[in-house]
This record gives sequence, C-alpha cells and structure tokens, in this order.
Amino acid sequence: MSELPSFTLPQVFDNPKGWGPTPQSPAALGDIPYDLYSKGDKVNRVANWINPNDSRDHRDGGRGRGRRDHVQQTYGSNSASAFAYQAEEDEESFSLVADRGAAGANKKIGIRAVPSGGRGGARGGARGGRGGRGMQRLGGGRGGGPGGRGGGFRRRFGWRDFDRGHHRFASVKPTDDWELVQEIEFNRMSGLSFLANEARSLGTYGSVGVYDHLYDRVNTKLERPLKAASGVRLNVTASQDPVLNNLASSDSSVKVFATDTVIATLMASMVSTGAWDVVANRVGDRLFFDKRDGGPLDYPSVNENAAEPPSDSSEKEAGINSASMLAGEARDVNCSYISQITAKGSIQLEHPNPFNQDNADTVDHAAYRYRILDFSAKAGEDDDEPQQQQQEGDRCLMAIRTEISGYIPSGKNNKQLFLRALTQHDITAQGAGGALDWRQKLDSQRGAVIATEMKNNSSKLARWAFQAVLAKADQLRIGFVARATPRDRSRHAVLGFQSYNPSDFVQQLSLSEYKAWGIVKALVDLCLGLEEGKYVIMRDPNKPLILIYRVPFNSFEDDAEEGDEEDGENEGDSNAAAAD
Repeated sequence: MSELPSFTLPQVFDNPKGWGPTPQSPAALGDIPYDLYSKGDKVNRVANWINPNDSRDHRDGGRGRGRRDHVQQTYGSNSASAFAYQAEEDEESFSLVADRGAAGANKKIGIRAVPSGGRGGARGGARGGRGGRGMQRLGGGRGGGPGGRGGGFRRRFGWRDFDRGHHRFASVKPTDDWELVQEIEFNRMSGLSFLANEARSLGTYGSVGVYDHLYDRVNTKLERPLKAASGVRLNVTASQDPVLNNLASSDSSVKVFATDTVIATLMASMVSTGAWDVVANRVGDRLFFDKRDGGPLDYPSVNENAAEPPSDSSEKEAGINSASMLAGEARDVNCSYISQITAKGSIQLEHPNPFNQDNADTVDHAAYRYRILDFSAKAGEDDDEPQQQQQEGDRCLMAIRTEISGYIPSGKNNKQLFLRALTQHDITAQGAGGALDWRQKLDSQRGAVIATEMKNNSSKLARWAFQAVLAKADQLRIGFVARATPRDRSRHAVLGFQSYNPSDFVQQLSLSEYKAWGIVKALVDLCLGLEEGKYVIMRDPNKPLILIYRVPFNSFEDDAEEGDEEDGENEGDSNAAAAD
C-alpha cells in the first residue's frame, strides 16, 4: 500500500491588532507592500457574481436591493489606502491653451447649459432677461440670480472657487537680526481666565468736553456736516508718559506700564484678523508695553473682519478706498467727531494735562484717567470665573492710562463717555463687506446695520469696548459718519449714534472680560520671565498665532523720526486748511 502524501501545516503569524505582517514575519516578506486593513471592515461576499454595471438585482424584483448593494461598504474602506495615486505635478500649473470648439465639444457629449431658473431664465440667457447680466456667478435681485426674474446662466463652482484666501502682510517685517522667542497659538489661550482688580486710582488729568445734546436728534433726514477738528488729541506711548515714568521711579511695586490702546489690542487679539504689533521693553524688573509711532495701533482698521477686506491697490480709482487710506480717514473722522459733539463746554479735571507742560506748541485736548490694577493672581485655565489670589506675597501691579472722551453733566456725578465713530465710504467699492446704505437703512433697519458692522468690524468694536471698560466709562457711544459723496474722502456727515453699556456691549460681541484678561495676564507673565531687552509681540497676518521676537535696542528709532516728520507735515496742512 502506497503512502499517502503528507501535508505539513506552515507556521501562521497572527496579528492581533489588524491585518498585515507582524514583527515575527519572515525577512523575505519585509519589502512587500501591503495595504492596512481594519478588522472592523465588512466582508460582503467572497465572490460577487452580480454584474457591477447592472444596478438591479433580478432576485429582488429590481426594487431597493440594487441600490443597497451599490452603496455597501467595500472591504478595506475604513483605512487609508497605501496605494492611492499621488499627483506629482501641481494642478495649478495647468493652463488652457485654446478654448476654440469648447461649445461644440459640449454638444457632442450631451452637456447643455442650465438656465438659472425662474421666470425669464431662458430668455435671459439670450438677451439678459429683465435686468439680467448674461453670465453670473452669484445672482441677486430681479435680474440674474437663481430663481430670479431673468438673467443668464448659472456658472458652476470649480475647485478654484474654494481657494480665495486673502494674503495679508505683516505690520512690521522681521529682519535677520530678530530672534524668535515664543510662538503662541490662539487655541492655547482660549481657556485662560483672569480678572484684574483695581488697586488704586491715580486721578484724572486734563480737561474734558461737555456733550452737546443737540446730536441726540440727529438722523438721516437731519444729518449734520462733520467739521475738521481744530485741536490735537495725542496718543503718547507708555515709555514717554511723564506720569508713568514718575511712578516707575517712585513706586517699586508697580511692575508693568501700558496704555489702554495696547491693552485693549491684546484683549481683543482672539478676534483680530489683521496684523498688529506691540513693543515690550524689559528694563530691570519693569515691563513697558509700547506702540510704534505711526503703526497699526494709531489707525483704526475699516472692515478688517469682512469676507473681502479692503486691500492696498496702486490703481488710481481704488486709492481712496484702499486699506491704508481708509484707516487714515477713520482716524481723522474719530478725532473730528469727538471734538465736535463735545464742544458745548469744558470741565477741568483734578490735574493738568501732562503733555501740555513741556510742549507749548502742540496743545493736547484729550483727558485721561490713570489706574493701577492688581496682577498678583495667577490665571487659571478652563474656568469661566477668575481664580482668587493664592498668596499675598509678591504683588505685581500694572499702571495704565485710559482715555476720557466726554462728560454728560448730571448733578454731582457726571456721566463719563467713551466716544468713537464708524465710517462708511463707498458701498459699491471692494471691501465694503456688503454694508447697507446708511442714509437709507439706518433709521428703518438699524438692527441690520449694526449686525453688519459687528460682522465686518468685530475686532475694532472689541477694542473700543475694552477701552471703555478700562476707562470705567458709564456709556459707550458709537456714531455713524458717512461720506457726503462716495468719491470725496474729505467731507463727511453725522447720521446718528448708538449707545451701549460697555460691559453689556462686550457680551453682545460674544466676548468675555475674564478670558480677555487671561490673555493679558499670560503675556505679562511670559514677558516678565524674559531677559532684559526689547521684544516685539506681533500677530501673524495669515495664521492664528502670536509671535514674540527679540529685537535690537535701536529698532524702530528711524520709524519714530519719520513719524514725527509726517505728523509735523500733517499738522501744517491741517492748519493751512483751517486758515483757508
């Protein structure tokens, strides 16, 4: 009897974590590519004898079963394929050489243009319909939108329609001698919370204007022209403030010195989209938060958070509506607006203006309140309420200068105002952000106008709200100022105003004072831990990052001298215009 053939069972290597070779596999199988599969994948059939091109299942009467088979999960679909095709060339390098015969090609394969719908859609393709515009990407109104009364054909969105990001430029360009010290992502600061309590007040300085109640009755039908400001409202940085310098030399417990402009910018950093920078000077155990003269903190942005913000353009027609020109226009409008509506009188505060003593040529018409805040507590994460102070040992105090825009006389206690103005240039220009015409909609649709401004200028409004909170203002009053004509940036008119309680307005902007103070506290602690020197805290213009650079001591000195020369020229021009 012949022996039966023998069969030896080979060694099986089990992979308990999934499909694929194991570390104990033979070395000969090491270079063989394989696709990772998950044991949770569904195995439908060992062999599929159904025609994949036929979506009907004859055993099921052709109902339902075919559609279920068509969408059933394929074996191995839960894991990423290692054999997926990777395009080596960038698709952006593709360009169409000639499009002749494209219409004929569409006819051959049966593609036809689909009318945009609605009454007159077919006719609109040939002659534009009633108010149509031929080809349109996004329709609107009566003549060309999807479902409108006429107009053109609807263009399909392509892959290029999703790549419409606007490249922004940094407020200051880092050089080779700058050293990157820290890089902070926005999501790391979202869980911080802190509350800076007031330790004591240093009093008020300067003289403040009295609000004119005549502007309570201003509306779109009774608009008042805006006159150019006759005085100057300075915005001196912290290291050049004589009050703060005297405090630094006399009180060793005060470690940090800043102005409301800088602190409000840091508090609103989470909603900012434009570039900004703050200079941090570490001198001994002190920290000065400064701004650059002529930098972005001196010019309020316009439509910074819009889907298509204004951009700097070299074209002559777009010059007056560029981002830089609009920012300069907004600065002049705010100065003129504050001076005009507080021209009914003047109230002298506790101390004289500190900036009018040494410089008699330039008279500062602004008023200030100096406060000292306690930063001794530690900021906690993921807490809606601030943590209490843990120790009463080493105290960290911050001295801050805030602005008082105006007073409303009310018996013994005058109401303190913080005044600012929103500007409207040309609603048809690029960067208008889809704003409504204020002259037509401000009185009848005020809520829609304010909602649009909160969307397009959320960063600027957040800064104003935090500045009002820092100044302990009783009321934040925002005016609406529009150009007299869209193409003339020198003439404006006051159309109305809106008043808010500063703390309530912060909540309307979906912001939190606790979280905003947490960001400032984290940056203060970080800067106090750095070595002596000059640093720049800047927002990355295209990524949600805050970058901290160590820079040479002589940085920005040339810019300050150029800014002083430009300010002198601007003052001369304004004085000449006032004389005319």
